[in-house]
Amino acid sequence: CGSPSRLCKRVFFTRWAKLHGKLSTRVPSHGEMPSVYSEAKLVAQTYQSVKQQLFKAFQKAGLGTWVKKPPEQDQFLLTV
Repeated sequence: CGSPSRLCKRVFFTRWAKLHGKLSTRVPSHGEMPSVYSEAKLVAQTYQSVKQQLFKAFQKAGLGTWVKKPPEQDQFLLTV
């Protein structure tokens, strides 16, 4: 149809940005919204913590290491 999937990163990022904006008006110390998807993921502390725990669990279970995608895949600007 020419429109992005509802499950694509750009749509998730747009929805997250809207929620972030609403929270920022209620919690002054919430911080500024990153405009690049990869930066938003880096500042999401809970996300990063859980991701590291998952990687360690894979290693401990002998499942190998997580295959990383090219960093360019997450380096896109949010355009609202």
